[in-house]
Amino acid sequence: MGVNRVKVARICKNLTQDEVSKLLGVTISTYNRKELGLVDFKREEVLRLAKILDLTLQDVNEIFFNNKLTDMLNKNQTA
Repeated sequence: MGVNRVKVARICKNLTQDEVSKLLGVTISTYNRKELGLVDFKREEVLRLAKILDLTLQDVNEIFFNNKLTDMLNKNQTA
C-alpha cells in the first residue's frame, strides 16, 4: 500500500490525522496505524477516504491495490 501517498494526499487537503479519523469514524490511533501501513484500511474506509481526499480511481488503484485492478482489467480485455 502506498502509505506515503495517503499522507501526502491528506496534507495536500490541509487535513490532520485527527480530522480524517473523525470523518472515517475511527480513533486517531487506529487511523495513524492505517496511514503508517501497519493496519489495512477496510473497503468502506477506502471508499470514504477516496471521497475525503478527492482521490481518483487511478489513485485508489495505485495506493490501496498496487495496480491489481488495472492488471485484472487488462487481463480480462485480452482474454
